[in-house]
Amino acid sequence: MYLPLLLLFSVLCQVTLARTPTNPLLWSRQPCSIIDMPYHPGMRGRNGIYWGWNPDVENGDNITMINRATAHQATTVSYFSQINSPSGFDGHQLLRHLDEVKGTGAALIASVMPNGLSFNEVTPAIAADIANVVRQFTDQGVEVWLRFAHEMNWYVRPGTYRGNSTQFVKAWRTVYAAVKDIEGCMMFWCPNNAKTMDLYEEWWPGPEYVDIVGMDIYASKTTANFRNIYGGFYEAYAKKYNKHFVIPETATKPDDVALKQSWLKALASDDLSAYPCLKSISWFELRKSFDYRVVMGQGNEAVQESLKNFR
Repeated sequence: MYLPLLLLFSVLCQVTLARTPTNPLLWSRQPCSIIDMPYHPGMRGRNGIYWGWNPDVENGDNITMINRATAHQATTVSYFSQINSPSGFDGHQLLRHLDEVKGTGAALIASVMPNGLSFNEVTPAIAADIANVVRQFTDQGVEVWLRFAHEMNWYVRPGTYRGNSTQFVKAWRTVYAAVKDIEGCMMFWCPNNAKTMDLYEEWWPGPEYVDIVGMDIYASKTTANFRNIYGGFYEAYAKKYNKHFVIPETATKPDDVALKQSWLKALASDDLSAYPCLKSISWFELRKSFDYRVVMGQGNEAVQESLKNFR
């Protein structure tokens, strides 16, 4: 009699452990509190903000290499994946990193881009495919921040994404419905920088459909700081709606060393305690139109200067 009960209890425990993030970062945290638990053991700036990276995968880098170079375990790692067809999504660009992400203990920022279909073609079936990929991470204890159709207000301009803001909101809510009950998964709304605050509002899915807010921007002046770059957006969405605020990708344009160091210091060392919703920042550690990197492929002196901003 007792043996079947013990076996059932063991199975239930294993399922519970598998679906609870191994190193919870934002999962179960109060969005705008700096004192709640649990805390993640990963990399932080000197100001206490959690820190992660967008590795240059296409040029041979990965998060393990960055961790080795910094002598810190990244708190987050960001990867991109495209939905190339309305017939389905297999998430292979994310899943190829599953074992590595699990091994580092980082949270995954999963940027899922609907490149090969319109917003109107994001059906419940496509959303179920996304949810299936997410579960393969969360079932292994990896916390997932699902950054669906990021920079939607920008990518519709060149036609990378197809549709309008109304169609985007519908697609977003369809994806939200598919993942909302996955323990360890959080929906991350992230437009691109806009000239005025009112330009974001048509793309806002509504506070009940969003767990994390953030915005992508690359600094171009040494006078850049959190307040003058993110302050308005932070007030309008993170503070107003009591949401976690995360910077999922940033660097500088141009790739001047002094500019990169100035922006890195502003985000990782400056006192940002006035922004308690701000929880995590991820640097765009890639070579594309510019060399955005501050660690990989940089000279030893530059790397050491970068690492002064972390603890």
